[in-house]
Amino acid sequence: MKEIEMTGEDQSELDRLVPEWHFREIHRIPVSGTVDEVMRAVYATTWAEAPLARALVAITRADVSAERRIVSDYLRESGEVIPSGSEEFLFAGVQSTEDIPRPPGTISEIVRECAEPGILKIGMNVRYAAGILSTETRIFATDDRTRRRFAPYWLFIRCGSGATRKSMLRAIRGRVVREAAGA
Repeated sequence: MKEIEMTGEDQSELDRLVPEWHFREIHRIPVSGTVDEVMRAVYATTWAEAPLARALVAITRADVSAERRIVSDYLRESGEVIPSGSEEFLFAGVQSTEDIPRPPGTISEIVRECAEPGILKIGMNVRYAAGILSTETRIFATDDRTRRRFAPYWLFIRCGSGATRKSMLRAIRGRVVREAAGA
């Protein structure tokens, strides 16, 4: 299990939501623009702008219609969007590897507080800071059995997940560039 120890401006809302994790994926890309310009693009970018991401996510039979926005539509339907600062989109999700009822509470409460076995606590962000647009996913298993059961799946999806995230980041950067050029 890994843990982040940051304070002050370096700390993201994801650090507060999921400070410990068993599985983690980070992707970064430089982007020129203001926080407002970049975050506006984060919320506006559609699946049509990220064809590789669209193709990979379509395998899951999710609705990746060309006009649907990746963050604003798709992710909001997949879990809970947590209000965060102007430079970060924050998402929380909960999954079970067992046939157990979901613990009571909102998804973000479960991610922050639940210790019941059989639960995967998921946090994901899209953040723009110091000229870098990044996305990070952290997954914490509440017990060793759940962690061991999830590990093969994580190894299987990791490559496709990374390609999806990189495609999404390039699409957001492309939108920022087009909007700055007035296109």
